[in-house]
Parts: sequence; C-alpha cells; structure tokens
Amino acid sequence: MHTSTLARQGRAGPGPSAARPAILRGARSGTTIRCVRAAYIETLGDVSRIRYGELPDAEPGDDHVLVRVEAVGVDAVDTFVRSGRWPTEVRFPLALGRDLVGTVASVGGGVAGFRPGDRVWTNSAGYGGRAGATAELVPVEQDRLYRLPSGADPISFVASVHPGATAHGVLLDRARVSAGERVAVIGANGAVGMCLVQVAAQQGADVIAVIRQPAARARLAELGAGQVVIADAGEAPAAAARVAGGIDVLVDTTRRVDVATVPDLLNPRGRIVLIAGQGGAVLDLWSFYTREVQLLSFLMSRMTVAELAASAARIDATYPDRPLTVSVGRVLPFSEAARAHALLESGQLPRMPDGTVGRLVLTP
Repeated sequence: MHTSTLARQGRAGPGPSAARPAILRGARSGTTIRCVRAAYIETLGDVSRIRYGELPDAEPGDDHVLVRVEAVGVDAVDTFVRSGRWPTEVRFPLALGRDLVGTVASVGGGVAGFRPGDRVWTNSAGYGGRAGATAELVPVEQDRLYRLPSGADPISFVASVHPGATAHGVLLDRARVSAGERVAVIGANGAVGMCLVQVAAQQGADVIAVIRQPAARARLAELGAGQVVIADAGEAPAAAARVAGGIDVLVDTTRRVDVATVPDLLNPRGRIVLIAGQGGAVLDLWSFYTREVQLLSFLMSRMTVAELAASAARIDATYPDRPLTVSVGRVLPFSEAARAHALLESGQLPRMPDGTVGRLVLTP
C-alpha cells in the first residue's frame, strides 16, 4: 500500500455492483489517498490497453472482505473480459482477473465468518461489476469468498480453481456422470482437461484421455485416466469410441471437434458437453433423437453464487489427500500482466516436460 495523489477527476476505483459496494479512500481530485499497485484497464480493447500502476485503496463495504492478494490465476476468459468479447458489466479502472488467493486484511461491518489473517480464495472476481483480482488489495463479497484449505500452496491452488470449477460444473452439474460410465476428454493434457480427468476418476468413471502427442500419457494415467488415446482432434471422438467400446460422456476442450460426428459414437443417452462454443455445425437431429443423445453446454461465468459455493466446497474437499492438480508453467509479477495475456492469446503457453500445458500465475 502506498500514498499517492489522485490527479485525474472521475477516476472511480474498482467497485462491485452490490448494494453496499467497497468504498474508496478519499476519492476526490487532488486528495492525498492510499493506493495499491495493480494491473488494470481503463477501457476495453487489446493487450496494449493493460496498465500497471497505482489505484485507490478500497475499504470493504458492509458485506465485503478486503483481501491482500498473494497469487492470481490467468484465464482465457480474462482476455475475453478485457477485450469486450465477453459482454459483462465492468467498472473502470478494472483490475484484471477473477481467481485469487490471499489473506484477509479487514472486513465490513456485516461480514460474519471471516476475520483478518484468514487465508482465502475466490474465482469470481473481475466481472459482473465486481473488482478484479490483480491488485495488492481486493474487496470481495463474502458469499463469493472461501477458506483456503490448510497446507495449500497459493500458486498451485490458484492455478487449479478455474479449471477445477469447470470440471465439476461440466461433469457433475451438467452431465451428471455416475460410476462406471465412460468419459472421453479431448485435449486432456491442458489444465481443464487434467481436472476433467481427475474429477471423472473421483466419480468412479472409466476415463479415456485423448491427446495429440504421447508425452503426457504417463501423467494422465497417474491422474486417473484408464486409457490414453493418441489422435488428432478430427479423429479423436472415433478413436476414443473404438478403444472404449462406446462413450457415455464426451467433453472437447480443444474447440476442434465436429459435434455433428459425435452422436453415432455415443452410447444411447450419451451426453456431449460444450465448454468452448464458437463456430457452427450442421446437426443430424435424427441421430440425436433416436439415441436420446443430449447436447449440453457449460459456462462458468453463468454459475450462480450457490453453484460457485458448491463447486468451491468440492475443490476444498479434495485436500489434503488428493487435491486437484494442474501444471504451473510460469509465475510472473503483476507488472507483466500484459505479457501473460499476450502469451495466452497467442497460444504460447508453456509446454511442460511431462507433456502437459502449463498455467500462468501472477504475483504482486
């Protein structure tokens, strides 16, 4: 936290859309105020819009908790919010990011259950009018904040919460996977794919991991994949179906599978779950109808507060015995947030020695 002068009139601090939002300290032009360093934007656009500097420090509103941030995950959806591709309410200047791990600095008068010094996390900052994560201090609504499991490493943990919540939402809330079913994960060596493999295995499913290169075979088997299939995206569903003898649930993390080819490869009442919808497909409705195949979709940004809390409880429950694991490829300072976004948008995420794709994490 630093002391600075807010020189430009009308620069509102990052504030949530709740009835009692976080309050900026001395937010009047020319007033000396306390500031925090942050990676932020003042308008939507490309990566050149990202700034690193000082923003006004915030006090928690009645139902907010002020969190001193230790680590922030970098997600593809962060680039969608920054660019305006994903339409959501934003308040400028907006700190980037939605996933954070940190320590409670102070609490609002209406907060129960948190106190200064508590280790906490959230994965729903930075959209819907809420303050973003990539700042030294961030106000978070108490019903979107969860306790960090004892012993959890903040960097590894923050890298896992977005893909982990996605995996739980896809497999449990949408596909309703049960023990003994066959689940095919296309692109299983990415962070979301790795979490899908783990969550499906935890549910007792028979997991078929489909990847293009064999380097990740051993790692995916360790995470719970009963079979690992090597195939390009276009051939992936058919290759998985041949090996498995039919599929109950197929999840494509690559955006390259032609959904129209999938229904005939699924068992009756099979489910296809879309987690990255773009482009188009011409569907044979007869193949869906006669096999009672379901085409489902999942978007984490549409999760309700209750759904997010349920997902958080599932993530926390994996500790300490078998926590959800992803690969952390690179840890960068907040000042290099623009570089992190550029790497993500260009597809230049770190490739790990075990064949998995590494996540990017920012630290103050």
